[in-house]
Amino acid sequence: MYYYLPKILGVFLISSIMILGINYFLVHNGIPKLLEFLDVSATTNSSNSTSLTNVQQSTINNNTSSNSGNVNTDVIKTLSEEDKPLLCGDNVQNSNLYFNEFITPILCSQPVGLAVDKDNNIWIASGKSGNLLIFNTQTQKFDKIIKIPNWPEQKRNLGSMIWEMKFDRNGDLWFTDELSNSIWKYFVKDGKFENYRLLQEGGYPLSIAFDSDGNVWFTQVFGQRLGFLEPSKVINNTTEGISELDMSKEINFQTMGPISNGFGFTQNNETRYNSNSNVNETVWFSTAIFPVGGQVIKYDVPNGALTIHDVNHTHSVPFSIVEDENGLLWFNSHIANLFLSLDPNTGATKQYATSNPSKSGNLTTLPYVNTYKDGKVWFNEHYGNAIASYDPKNKTLVEYYIQSKNPLWVNSSNPLRFIFDNSGSIWFTEWTENKVGVIPKEKLDQTPITLSVSKDRMIIDSKNNTGDTIDIFIDKNSLNTTKFVNSTTDNVNGSSNDKGLIGPVNITMSVTSSISKEGKLTNLTNNFSQDSIPVEDLVSVSSTSPQIGSSIPYKIFLEVNPTEGEVTPGNYTLTITARYGDDIAVSKIVDLIIQ
Repeated sequence: MYYYLPKILGVFLISSIMILGINYFLVHNGIPKLLEFLDVSATTNSSNSTSLTNVQQSTINNNTSSNSGNVNTDVIKTLSEEDKPLLCGDNVQNSNLYFNEFITPILCSQPVGLAVDKDNNIWIASGKSGNLLIFNTQTQKFDKIIKIPNWPEQKRNLGSMIWEMKFDRNGDLWFTDELSNSIWKYFVKDGKFENYRLLQEGGYPLSIAFDSDGNVWFTQVFGQRLGFLEPSKVINNTTEGISELDMSKEINFQTMGPISNGFGFTQNNETRYNSNSNVNETVWFSTAIFPVGGQVIKYDVPNGALTIHDVNHTHSVPFSIVEDENGLLWFNSHIANLFLSLDPNTGATKQYATSNPSKSGNLTTLPYVNTYKDGKVWFNEHYGNAIASYDPKNKTLVEYYIQSKNPLWVNSSNPLRFIFDNSGSIWFTEWTENKVGVIPKEKLDQTPITLSVSKDRMIIDSKNNTGDTIDIFIDKNSLNTTKFVNSTTDNVNGSSNDKGLIGPVNITMSVTSSISKEGKLTNLTNNFSQDSIPVEDLVSVSSTSPQIGSSIPYKIFLEVNPTEGEVTPGNYTLTITARYGDDIAVSKIVDLIIQ
């Protein structure tokens, strides 16, 4: 359960494995002044759902204020003026080169989980008001609000943490509910809800996955049990049809992370509504030991067998497991700047650092939830305030930075969950900002720069005090400016955020490493031949190439040397980053060998 203590400097809010307030600084001075909200009552029909006809007029191609129309202010009125900036956001709709945002029609809805249905509608839940909200991606409006029955009046400022929302192959919606310690099912065609209670009090349901028979598997943050729910046997408002495997009898741990299916299991919208087939009938999840340590666990569904991979030696807290087509596992350390890979056949692990989060003022980016799509590992950076992808084949990390930043949450909008829609666009929630955001698919396919390096490893000889140098090449890419201009027009304040196309932009170089959990190059020095590059300097058209828009790569170098301090020998990775303004960072990851 969460506890909010508004008068202290450090607030520890435990939610799954993350500590939301570990770097939270409550700033009493300079709290942004809230906008005056419209108090317009919504029309409710007899089925406890609300149709919204005028809400969210903003579109991906025309980013305007979403405060016009039917906006529900019942929830936000219950919070103090001090708490509103902390938990309800500034109600300003932002955009940049890649992102667009939409403000939910229930102000202070505190959205976390989200799901996409077969018609490409985005569903979110308000854990504060007890509603499902449906966003139509075609009209770019919130079409409907559905009231969850018997939702308790909440005396705490924080609503229930609804971490997971998923549609089953029949098109019905399942979601977790932390406050009632239960799992809900919404029968979409019938407009009916059922609630299934967990066996143990205080279990805190976190995440769900389906098997090929349509059964529901779930993890519990504090319950220390892998849960199993049979839809054919459950009874509303009871624990019938639910069983659990007590994990504490197998291993020693404190909390559990999200659950995911093995690679190839049919979960995508193109097939899951029409097929029971699956390729990989396994589920993966993590367990954690604090302050560092944990396990990556495989559960073989047909055989009921557990395989446990201990990752205590990585000094990380493993969270959110995904499996790629080669059987390699990817997970995040949600106490650090690191994400990791694990070969389950050999037990070999490798750690990778995100870029430096110094722009946001944080020490760590806190990579969070993973998914695997189109050959890339995708994850959100909780405190890095970004959505990121890593391509293992070309060792390229791309981080897309979210425009909204809450100074009361160390400049994070708390982007806690994200999904891909049926078209390949990314949607995410901003828990404390009352928003959902999107990166359209056509933008994901374009980056303004490409980074390449002269070699795939650097070798540092600490005994002989010898460093290494690597050449870096930056290419300016030709973008489809029509797609960017049409989708990054004036924001609610009347000013354009599209600085990357209409104004000067600098490329800022930085480097991080897996040597330390913060990404620091401990006991190493680094020096770029040029650490800030105006984008216009990259526009150097080759006189020998007839291709329009081709350019000569801009070349700089990075030198890394040992210091007099002790450097622990070993195999690490180095993340070389070129940050394009405030919108995006492109990085190359190379091996770092310290002898």
